[in-house]
Amino acid sequence: MASLYETETKRKEYLPFHSECLTHWIMQIAKQELNENEETRASYIEQLRKLVLAEKNLKCRTDDEFLLQFLRARKFSVEKAFTRLQTLFTVFSRSFPDVFVDCDVDSIRSMLKCGVASILPYRNEDGSLVLLIKMGQWDPSQHDAITFLSFISAALLCAVNDPATQICGLHALIDVKGTTVGHIRQLKPRFLYLISKGLRDTPPVRYKGIHLFNASTIFKYMWSVVHIFLSEKLRSRVKFHDDSIESLHKFISKAILPTEYGGDDSNFDAAECSEREVGNFLPKYLELVHSGYVTK
Repeated sequence: MASLYETETKRKEYLPFHSECLTHWIMQIAKQELNENEETRASYIEQLRKLVLAEKNLKCRTDDEFLLQFLRARKFSVEKAFTRLQTLFTVFSRSFPDVFVDCDVDSIRSMLKCGVASILPYRNEDGSLVLLIKMGQWDPSQHDAITFLSFISAALLCAVNDPATQICGLHALIDVKGTTVGHIRQLKPRFLYLISKGLRDTPPVRYKGIHLFNASTIFKYMWSVVHIFLSEKLRSRVKFHDDSIESLHKFISKAILPTEYGGDDSNFDAAECSEREVGNFLPKYLELVHSGYVTK
């Protein structure tokens, strides 16, 4: 039986994370903002597929569903979509194999129960999804930075695996309350660079906003390094809210937020959502990170 919150949220016409089909207005966004056209979609996918199949030493998925993610992320520019795909698999298999190819699966699974990263059950008014990252739930004495970054990557790719997210975009809500010197010591410069790649030009995602909540002086110092590598466009989408829920609600609807952020969702359990959504996606994630460029 649906809870009162679920009933009220559906009544207000907020879309759930998973939908059986794309609504008419979401398809209008795809057409107007992403240049997606039903008549030419298949042709663009086939052009991208040919580039991928011709790429030397690259072994990865070439099905329509997968390639469409990259086309939507780059507004149906085949060349830019291909570059994004190349970058993703270069990061996986060449630049950071220790984080992705050699990741400890058991450690990643154990992070599911920590509630470090979860996807909110309902979408924002414009159809965008919210990925919640709670730094304070990461215990660096139990899970190192490699596990943390691989897990966050799994959560991000889980979010953008959904077609509505590919079209409407994503808000990353990063609650940095509880960030300590122990976290900073784990996040070495090369890992901060990887974070910047994840925000800038690697995954097939359209960021609508990056919201930093409860940012401490320690975290602001760390973020200043990441900030250097971001584009001007992405920098403009980074919002420091301190601890102001009023500021946060200007970008993310109160109706879909958990109560700890001044929202209406009193049933939200970050660990439960993480286990359900990211846990179910994990096999696909592992298949993805073990694809990429192979060395003969």
